[in-house]
Amino acid sequence: MDHAHNKITKCFLLLLLLTSCSPRPEKQLVSILENRYANLYVNDQRQKREVIKELATYLNDHKFNDKNLKEIKSLVHKINDGHVVLFDDRKDKNIVYSSGVHFIPGSIFIKDCADCSPSLAEDKYEISEVNGLPLKAWLEKEKFYVAASSPWGRHHRLINTLGTRADNQDITLKVKSSSGKIALTKLNWHVQSNTPPVCVSGQRLNENVFKINVDNLWCEDTTGKVPWSRDLIYSNFKKQFDDSTASIKENDRIIIDLRNNGGGGDSEVEYVLNAFNEKSVFMYHYKYLRKTNPGKRKWLEKFWPFKLDLWAKDEFDYTNLKNKPKKTFFDNKVVTMISAGCFSSCETIASALKLEKRSLVIGSRTHGGSGDPVIFPIRGTHYSINIPTCITWQENGRFYEGSGVHPDQEVLQSPILKTDNVLMTAIDLVQ
Repeated sequence: MDHAHNKITKCFLLLLLLTSCSPRPEKQLVSILENRYANLYVNDQRQKREVIKELATYLNDHKFNDKNLKEIKSLVHKINDGHVVLFDDRKDKNIVYSSGVHFIPGSIFIKDCADCSPSLAEDKYEISEVNGLPLKAWLEKEKFYVAASSPWGRHHRLINTLGTRADNQDITLKVKSSSGKIALTKLNWHVQSNTPPVCVSGQRLNENVFKINVDNLWCEDTTGKVPWSRDLIYSNFKKQFDDSTASIKENDRIIIDLRNNGGGGDSEVEYVLNAFNEKSVFMYHYKYLRKTNPGKRKWLEKFWPFKLDLWAKDEFDYTNLKNKPKKTFFDNKVVTMISAGCFSSCETIASALKLEKRSLVIGSRTHGGSGDPVIFPIRGTHYSINIPTCITWQENGRFYEGSGVHPDQEVLQSPILKTDNVLMTAIDLVQ
């Protein structure tokens, strides 16, 4: 008994020692970025490295806590990667506020705002000022409020914080309607209702044109009514996709709207692509950063006679045709709409449809972000950091990160026309 007791005591002391030797949260954050962040080791990333040095200097003098969080987040966002995000693990702190602003999908133009004071009737409104600042000046002032991989992606994300954000900051907008009328309105924030997500929806535009809105590729029910799992998230998406496309007819022309899609799961990407492609198609060319400390590998290369590659082998993913929707549309004519609002795995759908020449892709360039993000907990804090662990190419060899998918035909929203002119163009092209 004494022997067993001594053994337990030694194990406890060893565990205590290991725990006490864990690096400070400030060190952990910097270490994870330096050793697990794949995009840091692609081409010349001096800008990203300089930001990480700036972050390390700041954390030498400041604790990683709620008080300093705003400054820490701003520094992390300066890395310029839409996937590099700090998360608060305390669910009760993750409140999302909604202003009631509705945007024309994928654009910076407001469609309406019933909750604003005064309310904005349905039209197309161009934002000219935010809190008395010209829009350009406000964007510059707020530019590190959000994470982004490209200037156009950051611009789009910042504009959309006027619709939903993590605080209920007082904001007054000066807008101009399509007829030229100037209006001032205040955003009235309220806690966003916790309802099951609408990931896919469909609408018939006319007798032979059907529009599929694919707004989310991660269909997690966050209401708390059912325990979620990866299988359930995928099942939710499949059901919504199948239900939304059930009424599509054999001779229908199809418009796919990806302009509000922030990404999600690869299985969901495959499911969408298999609805429109009879053969297996290319999804990803990728390779992972090895888990061995890249800094040590770099140092060892100077003294070790064998090459020590930082990267695992190149891998290629193609769609599995067994993962197929209830209805398929191999012969229907398709036009796909994209914008900077299409991010991460959404961009894979756009790229595959374009490069397979299965769909004409119109609109504006996608955000430009990819790399199998993984969430790393920061021990000793309430926070985790999400970072890409691999690099990813399109089939044509172009990086997703920082580049995105270019449309076959660029169509930009007009501030003058009242209608969604990208959609109107898509309807014309798909006929």
